[in-house]
Amino acid sequence: MNRKQRRAMEKELGKENSQKLAEKFFQFDKLPDACLTCDMPFDKKSKEMARTWSIVASDKDSVRLYCPKCWDMALDIIQKFKEERNNG
Repeated sequence: MNRKQRRAMEKELGKENSQKLAEKFFQFDKLPDACLTCDMPFDKKSKEMARTWSIVASDKDSVRLYCPKCWDMALDIIQKFKEERNNG
């Protein structure tokens, strides 16, 4: 990210938010090559995969990648857990 891009982003988002976004942007170098759960390969050049796969960057060192199937399965498990918790 060059200086012009950083300044434009800071102007639009504010300095603190732009720094957070820049940190997330640089974490894409650490993006894995496959889904964390099922090891399905991820093509970093595919726009379709970039739009459909889920990326979780929880801290500066860990970036996790999930395919749509595994992500939906995880969301279903969470939903069922919440329902059981509310009913029980």
